[in-house]
Formats: sequence, structure tokens, C-alpha cells
Amino acid sequence: MTVSIKRWEPENPIFWLRRGRRIANRNLWLSILSLHLNFNIWMMWSMVVVNLPAVGFALSNQQQFLLVSIPPLVGALMRLLYSWIWSWVGGGLWLGISTLLLLLPAVGVAAVVQDISTPFPILLLVSGLCGIGGGASASHLSNTSFFFPKAAKGLAMGLNAGLGNLGVSVAQLAIPVAILLPLFGAAGGMPQIWGVGGAVHPVWLQNAGYLWLPFIVVIALACLLYAHDLPKLRITPHDQLDAMRDPHTWYICLLYMGSYGTFLGFAAAFPLLARNMFPLIDVTPYAFIGPMICALSRPLGGWMGDHIGGGIATMLSNGVMALATVGVYLSMPTASSGGSFWLFLAMFQLIFFAAGVGNGSSFQLAPKVFLLQAGQQAKATGLNVAEAYARGGRRGASAMNVSSVMAAFGGFVIPKSFGSALAAFGSFLPAFGMFFVFYLVSMLVAWWQYSRPGSRMRC
Repeated sequence: MTVSIKRWEPENPIFWLRRGRRIANRNLWLSILSLHLNFNIWMMWSMVVVNLPAVGFALSNQQQFLLVSIPPLVGALMRLLYSWIWSWVGGGLWLGISTLLLLLPAVGVAAVVQDISTPFPILLLVSGLCGIGGGASASHLSNTSFFFPKAAKGLAMGLNAGLGNLGVSVAQLAIPVAILLPLFGAAGGMPQIWGVGGAVHPVWLQNAGYLWLPFIVVIALACLLYAHDLPKLRITPHDQLDAMRDPHTWYICLLYMGSYGTFLGFAAAFPLLARNMFPLIDVTPYAFIGPMICALSRPLGGWMGDHIGGGIATMLSNGVMALATVGVYLSMPTASSGGSFWLFLAMFQLIFFAAGVGNGSSFQLAPKVFLLQAGQQAKATGLNVAEAYARGGRRGASAMNVSSVMAAFGGFVIPKSFGSALAAFGSFLPAFGMFFVFYLVSMLVAWWQYSRPGSRMRC
């Protein structure tokens, strides 16, 4: 089973160089592998739903957008549990357990897609199971943050989250290929007949779930055998409530929702959104590009946060997302024009890039802001510095957990907004207008709180 550690002092240079860095890096890479797989599972449903009507499932546009919005919603709710349970069970042990739980959605998806008479409530249930993969960030990233010294937290968490988030792109790239092949022979079940227009061919939609089974088992065993449990931190719901009383928790929530929520929501909604706007173009080959760009740019955001300031990097990323949203509006079809798919695609890639930078820069604000706050309070009141920093570290971890939970709701809000806007107005424009205003507000908060000269929490 996992190895328990009794003493951990990452801020001690001698300890860090002799022993700490090696252990921290091992746990970082195990966390990356597990988190990557969790994101594979979390977002695989978006690639399944876009194919369900073509194999015979009778689903309206509203139902399809609802199906892809449920996994982010459930993932956000799962984070309420994941955000503190790891600190009681042990970070390494929880890595293994949470990875094994992914067997449920993988098998569930493989089962329901083979029967076109599956009732819609059952499809909703399975989409909810996919949300299990969404809880992992709340535990994995918080656990990882305690392994590294303050000066290295931004890059470490950027790598963990960025390469973990890459699981969305990998799923959207691998699933369209996997469902075209009888990967598991007779044991994998019979194919379905996929048909759109004059194109007809067999597909094995169940491979979208079966594909991940061997990886789940191998990575879970690796975590259980080689990960480490730090001294039990015992984060509780009370710690979360304590962090929620601080306004900086909510500022960081807003900023992280603007970037991470954008990533989740657009990754889930893009295939359906593009198909509705440009029905004559097969968008499947392009679906993975944006999430991949976002995941790869997240470490850049963490690095920028360490070197030029998290507030400045977050402010810039929101400004770029706002401008790119205007570009998406200009690309949309109108009554007199078919729109520009290539401008639409390019603007979405720009949004994903800026969201990735904002993911890395805004998430690492939490530990830095609360440690800075703890130092200022210790200096002003004469409190013991070590105790103040310990409390600041706990509040920073709790604030990261709260931010992670709230930001994941963006993955539900964005697809649901598109479905509701289409049903109520016959257009996606109201949804994009709402996102544009949100990015401007986030840009203002990042500037005022964390980047303007004179701010007490500039970092």
C-alpha cells in the first residue's frame, strides 16, 4: 500500500534537496497520470452524445446539450466530497481509490450505448456517473500543493493540472478513432450502424468506455504501491467554511471560474455547438485541438504567475477571452451569411489558449494570497510566524478546494446556456453576450485585487 511520511519540510532547503524533491516529483507524476485518466472519463460523454442520434437514439437538441452538461455538474458536486476526504484517507491512498472508482462510468457508458431503446433517465444517470472523474482535481491538486515549496507551487500545480486536463483532448481524439474499430472482438459486443445523410458505416460506441479499463487498473495499482501519504492534514468542512468567510476566496473563485469553467464548458459543448452552427462541416477532427491547447498552456500560466504575477497574468487572459468572444460573434451564421467556420475555429482556439493561461495563473493565487495574508497578519499582531503560515497554508488549500468546486459549475452553465439560448431565442448570441460581460468583470477584479500598484495582495 501507499507509504506514510511522518516528517515533511519542503521549505527547508537541505531537506528538499536531499529527499523532498525526489518524493515530491514521484507523487506529482502519479497524480498527473491519475488526473489525466479522470479527465478522460469526465469528458468522454461529450464525444458519445454527439454520435447517439446517428446510431438511432431519438434525442432533441435540448436533451443533447443537457446530457453533456450533467457530467460537469456532477463533477462539481463530487468536489465537495473530494476536497476534504483525501486529507483524512491520505493523499496517496486516495489517488488509488479515486482512480478505481472510474470503473463505474467506463462500464456504464459501454453498456447503455449498445441499446437505442435506453430510456432518457438512464442516459442521464450514466452521464452523471461520468461526473465521478470531475471530482479528482479538488483532491489531487490540493494534495500536490503540500509536497512543494512556495517558490515551486505554481509550476508544479500547472504541470499537474495542465497535463491532467490534457485528458479531455486525448479522449476527444482517441474516442472517434476507437469507435471505428472492433478493438475487443466478440467480447466487446456487436457494432451499431452509424448513418448521417448518405454516409453509413459500423461503429462500436461501447469502445468509448471499454478503452479506458486497462489504464484504470494499471494506474490505480501504481498509485496504491508507489504514492506517499503526507502527515494527515484533516481538512474539514469547517475549514472550508472558514475560508469562505474571507472575500479573497470568492475573488479567486470568480477568476478561476472564468478560466477553468470556460475550459470545461466549451470542451463539453464545442462538438454540439459547432455541429448546430455549421451542420455541413464534420467538426469531429477539430474537437480535441482546443482542449489540448488549453491543457498545454496551463503550465505557462503557472510559470507566469511565479514570474510576473498571478494577478497580471489572469487579467491579461480574461482580456484575450473577451476579445476572442467578439471574434466568435463575428464568425456566426446570420440570415444573409453562412458565417465563417475557420474564423469560428480560430477564435475558439484563442479562447482555449487564454483559458489555459488563466487556469494556471488564477489557481496558484490561492496559496500565495493566503500565505501573504498570514505573513502580514503575523507582522501586524506579533503572532508566531510558523503558526500563522500553517494556518495560511490550510486556508489556502481550503480556498483552492472552494474555487475548484465553484469553477466546475462553469462546465454545467456553459452547455446549459447554449441549450437554453437556442430554445428561447433561436440563437446562441445571448449566451456569448453573457460570457463576454463575465470576462470583463473578471478582468476588473484581477486588476483591482491582485495586479494594480498599491494592492496589499499584489502577487
